Amino acid sequence: MDISVVIPLLNEEESLQELHDWIVKVMQSNHFSYEILFVDDGSTDSSWQVIEALAQKNAHVKGLKFHRNYGKSTIVGSVTDMIATASLAGAYSTI
Repeated sequence: MDISVVIPLLNEEESLQELHDWIVKVMQSNHFSYEILFVDDGSTDSSWQVIEALAQKNAHVKGLKFHRNYGKSTIVGSVTDMIATASLAGAYSTI
């Protein structure tokens, strides 16, 4: 895999489709192998449902949903460790 795009978000349901489409366009036009990891940091809108729909349509999309807000800097700094070690078992959902 060439690129992993990690996107922390909170209540971004309205912009996720456009962001996804732009990333896909750039990745495909450059022939990169890629994944898009949307990290929902406790959204209260329909962001998670949008992520689930994107993942159903595009196998490059993955999702991680935290059940409460941890803050962007915490997410960006620790998402790799949390996935690798499951240090917050039960604190998130994945697709």
